[in-house]
Amino acid sequence: MRSGVGKALRGSRGRAASAPIAEAVVSGRRLSRTQRERLAEAQALASGGLSERRRASVIIRDVERELAAARTSEAVEAGIEDTLARARKRGEVIEVETVEVGAWRMNEDGSMTRRNGQIVLDVQTVRRASRIDGLASLYKAGSINDRTKRSGDAFRVLWGRAQPPMAVSDYAPKAGGGRCDPGQMLVQVALSGSAGAVISEIGQRLDDRSFQVLNAVAGRGQTIRSLGDGGDLKVANRERLVAALGVVEQVLSEPKWRGLATQAR
Repeated sequence: MRSGVGKALRGSRGRAASAPIAEAVVSGRRLSRTQRERLAEAQALASGGLSERRRASVIIRDVERELAAARTSEAVEAGIEDTLARARKRGEVIEVETVEVGAWRMNEDGSMTRRNGQIVLDVQTVRRASRIDGLASLYKAGSINDRTKRSGDAFRVLWGRAQPPMAVSDYAPKAGGGRCDPGQMLVQVALSGSAGAVISEIGQRLDDRSFQVLNAVAGRGQTIRSLGDGGDLKVANRERLVAALGVVEQVLSEPKWRGLATQAR
């Protein structure tokens, strides 16, 4: 038998089959009541014939798999906590959701594991973390209103469109003789140029710092806090952002730039 669970069984050898496993901790993990009962069953089966010993081995493998999964889960959880702490230190807003996920337990031969005739469903509680971008977090906190948020969303679209299109090498002939449509690249270049022209005009009407804040928060999705953690600095950057989004709204209301922005979308 394997070291951890096998040791637990050997520790109870000689006791009645119905007695609980003497060692409630295996490889640093405390066994649950159900696990102790199943190992007691395996202990009784281990002294029987070939089929009983096989059944005992299956039970032991199941318990060992559960213990290994629990250790992995703890390691993942520790990694998540470290990642979240680092992200929050950078000023990022993280939303964490706890959900339960289930999966049918499978045997090594690909068949479903059964216990007392019932298919075994393994259910784990996991946490899912997602990054909330700066613009959304400000809106959620009530720091910007609907109108300002719409200007920010419009700038986000322009900012994404203004990013350089794929490199020419991405349109090179591919294995098998296929080639991307060169017209696609021209469309991307045109969209990027239109969006870039509008963003350039917005930048011309802002001071450098305000334009940096606008690009960081409304463009890349950074949080205000990530631009500086001091209370006064956060307030100043939030005011810069709100004022910059006002300029975005103004530029997009002018026919020339509204037309280019429409083309870029």
